[in-house]
Amino acid sequence: MKYAYWQPVSNSWLRHVEDGGPLNVPCVQETAQMAENLGFDAVFLPDTYLYQGKNADQKLDFWKTAGAIAEATDTLHIMAAVRPSIDQPAEAARQAIKIDEISNSRFSLAVVSFLREEERKRLAGDIEGSEEFYLQTEEFFEVLRGVWTAGSYTYDGLFYQVEHIDYLPAGRKDISPLYAGGESDYLRQTIAETCDAYIMKGGTVQEVASMIADMQIRREAAGKSTFTEFGMTAYVICRETEEEAIQEWERITSSDYEAYVTQEELAQKSLISDDAVAARGLRPNLVGTPLQIAQRILAYEHAGVSLLLLQFSPQKQEMERFAKEIIPLVEEMRDNSI
Repeated sequence: MKYAYWQPVSNSWLRHVEDGGPLNVPCVQETAQMAENLGFDAVFLPDTYLYQGKNADQKLDFWKTAGAIAEATDTLHIMAAVRPSIDQPAEAARQAIKIDEISNSRFSLAVVSFLREEERKRLAGDIEGSEEFYLQTEEFFEVLRGVWTAGSYTYDGLFYQVEHIDYLPAGRKDISPLYAGGESDYLRQTIAETCDAYIMKGGTVQEVASMIADMQIRREAAGKSTFTEFGMTAYVICRETEEEAIQEWERITSSDYEAYVTQEELAQKSLISDDAVAARGLRPNLVGTPLQIAQRILAYEHAGVSLLLLQFSPQKQEMERFAKEIIPLVEEMRDNSI
């Protein structure tokens, strides 16, 4: 199992309770260096449009943050999320090339085809289920690959137009692996045919195992080699006792939700829990003692997950706890086949 941490580009993952610390580039670099020393494999930078709630007003510049992490680290892999609904593929490709050079090939893009509720309202309707949304995602992948591999690239599509772009330095052909996430049948098929690795929102072991099995079948049918990675988002609440961990879960899923969700949603605790942190991070239930969390991580590993994209708050304190108390326990339990 590999471990990545989500780096906030706002001041906390918790959308509805005050829990964030200072947010600036030196702090981000310090966290990255700490993560590298603790044994984390990667950092995941979500796009700045992900946030809603109390912490939405404080944001770092997305690409500058990625570059700053690259300059401050030696081994940490950097994953940056972009979305067809927001980002321009030629610009994303250009920035990826720049940061890949700074980091000495420690950079990957993650194309995430999800919309948050406020985007759906702004765009008026179920755009995620529309043919236009799918075609735009296909074009996004096509332009990315084209810019990365063509000597001089021109593209005239329905959604993107590119004219004579040549960003690649001599001797470079691609930036990989290309990660992607999307849950509809159409998007899963597109990802299976186009990308190198698949990332999922948080889910139960059964949900995730089913998704992985489906993607493996699609990948084989497309005549492609096995995905290099299956990643999943998860929020970690580790405490000495299960009761303490549950108290923290209650705190971050119960406070001041009336301002952010409808009464109907408020009545459904599962929806509240899913919305408390990004990308359904609480659904994997990495909540409890180190032993309980290690057991659940091994269950996900058995289901096929090879990369955990982990959220923590308070960031540094909980990252250190995870690295010192849970990672060694996972390794020990695996070795002993417990």
